[in-house]
Amino acid sequence: MATSDSTMANTHTVITGPGTVQVDLTGQLDNNQSIIIQPDGKILVGGYTEYLAWGYPGAPGEESYGYEQKHSVVRLNADGSLDTSFHEGGIDIVPAAIAPASRYELTAVQTDGKVLVAVALNTGVQVERFNSDGTRDASFGQNGAITVDISHDFKDIDLTANTDGTFQVSARGFDQATVTRIGNDGTFVEGFGEHGVLTVKIPEDAYYNGGISTAVQADGSVVVGAAYNAAGVGDPTYTLQRFNPDGQLDTRFGDDGVLSLNAAMGFGEDSVVTVQADGKIIVMGHGEDDTLATVARLNADGSFDASFGSKGRVTFEADTPVALTVQDDGKILAAGTSNGDFSVIRLNADGSVDTGFGSQDGKLHVDGYAGEEILQGSDAAEIIHGLAGDDVLQGNGGRDVLQGGAGADIFRFTELNDSFRTTTQNNSDRVMDFDASQDRIDLIGLGFTGIGDGHGGTLAVMASSDGTRTYLKNYDADASGQRFELILDGNLSGQLDSSNVVFTAPTVEGASGNDTMTGSALSEIIYGLDGNDRINGGAGADVIIGGAGADRLNGGDRADISLWTDNRENADVFRYLSTEDSYRTDSHSFADLIEGFTVDDKIDVSALGYTGFGEGTGTTLEMVYNNELDRTYLRDVEADAQGHRFQVALAGDWRESLDEDDMIFAPDAEIGLIGVAPEADPGHLLT
Repeated sequence: MATSDSTMANTHTVITGPGTVQVDLTGQLDNNQSIIIQPDGKILVGGYTEYLAWGYPGAPGEESYGYEQKHSVVRLNADGSLDTSFHEGGIDIVPAAIAPASRYELTAVQTDGKVLVAVALNTGVQVERFNSDGTRDASFGQNGAITVDISHDFKDIDLTANTDGTFQVSARGFDQATVTRIGNDGTFVEGFGEHGVLTVKIPEDAYYNGGISTAVQADGSVVVGAAYNAAGVGDPTYTLQRFNPDGQLDTRFGDDGVLSLNAAMGFGEDSVVTVQADGKIIVMGHGEDDTLATVARLNADGSFDASFGSKGRVTFEADTPVALTVQDDGKILAAGTSNGDFSVIRLNADGSVDTGFGSQDGKLHVDGYAGEEILQGSDAAEIIHGLAGDDVLQGNGGRDVLQGGAGADIFRFTELNDSFRTTTQNNSDRVMDFDASQDRIDLIGLGFTGIGDGHGGTLAVMASSDGTRTYLKNYDADASGQRFELILDGNLSGQLDSSNVVFTAPTVEGASGNDTMTGSALSEIIYGLDGNDRINGGAGADVIIGGAGADRLNGGDRADISLWTDNRENADVFRYLSTEDSYRTDSHSFADLIEGFTVDDKIDVSALGYTGFGEGTGTTLEMVYNNELDRTYLRDVEADAQGHRFQVALAGDWRESLDEDDMIFAPDAEIGLIGVAPEADPGHLLT
């Protein structure tokens, strides 16, 4: 437990598998939009990253919290590992002057790491280029911006960067589209189309639908991909058209310059296209409600390349594929968003997954960085490495290998099948670097009672004969035949005890003065005791008992909780054992203030005998709101013999959000004496 408010270091999580890399930049939603290869072979992936701009999840009201976005760039080495020499450990978060608001704003990253942003206006597209610090690049256009006039109505745009510093802005209307090629200095490229603008038309009695994607070949030819409906009948058909550098349709491609790919082939409205140096074309699609992405390679004439995958196509799991590029050696990089994170997969030139990219040992890896992270595995076997910081490692299913790295780490097990063995199966996790002086094993959720002989709810500690492994194990199988077992490297006999193997929620007590207390990532019972205390529970499902005094209580900083972390695992209980814990008189207030309360948290007044909400008389509490202070008060309007009236305040307006499900009241049949605390059962302090 820390004694002051903690600050989170910059942090990110990287998940790698054979051929794949997934990067969670901040714990919130990431939106991948582009990929490009630098001349040195390093890979830049660009897009947006959300951050909590105001409020916190679980606050009262429909608009009580909100996210905004910043531009973001990830740089990978050629093997898919994060290039830690690039900005903050391989990550560059670029401030956005105006938060990206819609699909009509796109981001692309250039080979020098600068960020291009295209914003759709009424009659054109504004393109801005930003440096890493969020300032406009003054060497681009006028003060870092240019405006591309669009001569037709348009409903979608595309922004694609090229390795030579040029880029394309494409705009799709209903019956035509335009592709504008722009140089690195922001001027239009002469010789491309008409003064840098190529106009694309579609057949009569048809109209464009969905997105637009463009790619420029080495000779200046342009491939345009867009979906259209023929005479408004049936589902949109994704079409590819190729144009010569002068803007004329290349009739040698497809059927008189047009190739149609239907939805049954796996290509929807938002498919994307890129080109190889040899003139071959690669297109990637994703059917509606489909969990698979399809990549096809076409010969220069538009026929499927039979040497690629199965009859020219391959499929792989992907949530949202968005960008493609091709390396000089013919390997294909496909980028997208998976589980709300940046994701990249690399295919060999024949369409097979390149197992030399991403994980180098063929196993799944979850790696943290410098901050205090909660790293969670899946049901698969993974290697989880916290690196620096005080991390929480939770392997979940599968036979995992856990390595905390530097810092005081917590190895958490919430279900028996997280780490177990049977008479025929060994599914035990392995902890490689347990430091008995500072690391902890969190078994609070499993119901074991302590170290013992491995029977009757206890766990036995047993070292291997050669002293290289220590086993923490239970010998009593459950109904499924599973027995908890955890393997730790080294001989830890005599070192494992209740200080580092945590079976029940630890109790943390303040002093009689005004304490500042911050809990750890464990689920704890925190007593403030006397004094005007400031208590922050930290991560974990805590029970917070402020005690006497006007305390300021917070279950934990919700801004630090990952988007993918179940908030119920961090639900806190604010418990009151006496009316002296929080009250006011006619002239003074000694009431607690609860900040950061969420819909998953609870206020426990059962020991005081209150049975529900009402007018604040008898055994009810009245709920009132103070608009000036923006606080909601739960109060008893009847004073006791000392003139004390129980009252607790919550930050914010909870009148429409707080109900009896958020409270722990005393049952009507078991009304106790208000102000008299019954003897607490420690086994029920956590709910």
